[in-house]
Amino acid sequence: MAAGMAGKVRRVLDGTDEFDLAGYSREKCQELARLAFADPFELPGNMVKITFVVGAGKLGRQKYGDDLVRNFCEALNDVGFDSDNAACIELASAGKYKYQHDTGKNLLFVHVFPKYVAPAGDEEEEGEEGEEEGGQRNPADVLCIVELPDFQRMVGSNVVSYSDKRQLLAILREKLVKLDEAEQKLIARQELDKDLQKLYDTLSVDGLKEKVKVMATEMQANIEAGELTSGERSQALEQLDGKLEALEGELAKAAADGKAKLQTKLEEQKEKIKEQKQKISEVKPVPLADLKYAAEIQRLHKRIAGLVKLEKESGGKYTLDQLKALGEKPEMEEAVSVLEARSRTWFESDEEFKARLKYCLSQAPAPKKKPTAGYAAGNSSSAWSTVKKR
Repeated sequence: MAAGMAGKVRRVLDGTDEFDLAGYSREKCQELARLAFADPFELPGNMVKITFVVGAGKLGRQKYGDDLVRNFCEALNDVGFDSDNAACIELASAGKYKYQHDTGKNLLFVHVFPKYVAPAGDEEEEGEEGEEEGGQRNPADVLCIVELPDFQRMVGSNVVSYSDKRQLLAILREKLVKLDEAEQKLIARQELDKDLQKLYDTLSVDGLKEKVKVMATEMQANIEAGELTSGERSQALEQLDGKLEALEGELAKAAADGKAKLQTKLEEQKEKIKEQKQKISEVKPVPLADLKYAAEIQRLHKRIAGLVKLEKESGGKYTLDQLKALGEKPEMEEAVSVLEARSRTWFESDEEFKARLKYCLSQAPAPKKKPTAGYAAGNSSSAWSTVKKR
């Protein structure tokens, strides 16, 4: 199972590890390289070496295909890796691999040094308490801290949907409320608790306000382009209804105070919101976004469902091939778990992901129909017919 092995490879975050590619075809090599190495590893600061056994001497040669070395190296090339015989376990070798024939062990190896990125938040506040296990932090905390250019770059790559942007905007506004609370307590000469003090020391009010503007603009861009799912369209309409309700209150106050200019300005805003609401109501919702590893998840779910059905209907009697397939089931389930986790977006709720997963599985290709036995029916010219003698 290439997907199962890829999940194990992705968990190598320190030192070295070794995997055996006995029996791997060209297609499985391509799948393994794409799932394991297309995305950079989150390494805490040290390179790792991941070794693959791709051949052996006379006693073990039959387990490995003659083209395995070439197939695996080409698969690595396809995901952006380069061959480098000088590559070693250091960060400068990221994105490199090298082939080795170990005459002592009589084995053929390919050593891979993965591309890497630092774990989210690893550089900021290194060693401070409150970080998640392994030094990784919540993406929202990182986005609140980084400078605006980095914020825009990270949002552009990882916060794409309207729902995700809405969630991030709410987090930014919540942080602003907390900072205002801290400011008011300091003015009143009150002591801040540990969490509030840390927030006050690390975040900038002006910086957060700029990020709020960016996210509001990003969300508006989704609305203008009609890039909303059915659920997101409902959220946008609900948000506009809230704005209209607030404007009605402001209009009533402006009329009561006799502020004609303000009243005119508010009426113009009201008309714009109504136009925007009408536009959103008429837009056809876009489908839910595809999962990053949709094809692999669909295939594995189908195979697991088949094995579950086999277990229920077999009565405990299996062929050797069926036993072999059942033995791979735990690895398939682990692979599905890894691929689903890597398909989630930064601010996606469990309910939102379950909806996308359900949609993904509903879009799985239908199984090919097996050809029926016998000849075609009817008067087709390709069918044989029997002519009665007169």
